[in-house]
Amino acid sequence: METESYQTARAHETPFAVQFSVFMPNRVGQLLELLDALAPKDVQIVGVSVVDATDWAVVRLIFTQPDQGRILLKTAGHSFTESEVLLVELLSDETLREVCSHLLQGEINVHFAYPLTIRRHGNAVMAFHVDDIILARTILLRHGLTLVGWEDLSDPGGAF
Repeated sequence: METESYQTARAHETPFAVQFSVFMPNRVGQLLELLDALAPKDVQIVGVSVVDATDWAVVRLIFTQPDQGRILLKTAGHSFTESEVLLVELLSDETLREVCSHLLQGEINVHFAYPLTIRRHGNAVMAFHVDDIILARTILLRHGLTLVGWEDLSDPGGAF
């Protein structure tokens, strides 16, 4: 079977990133405390999204080194879950619309999406959490979209 990995950033067979959802009280200064606990380390945060409610907040994080990020969160005593997200390089103003259109045609639900804090080749990169990551990956690759793997995020010689 012929692989479609040539359409990924570095020929990843299953490109994805690990997203950590950190649960914390929704109080003034909590986000800064979290970031301070992670700041002195050799792990860069390249994606962040905050969802808040009255009493709690969920901070979604993507690290350049997920294994090290996991250790830091555990060491700091934070409760978190992990999930895989697709990272899509947006090559034009229409790419976001194309991604959503292709996923809709495949009847794939987007649970949430947010941009990363870094760019690849000068292009925005967005994280997508979907209900079927394998099918979504196949569909997006089939339509010629560029997916980025977590390994690309920490590559100092890469295009980020």
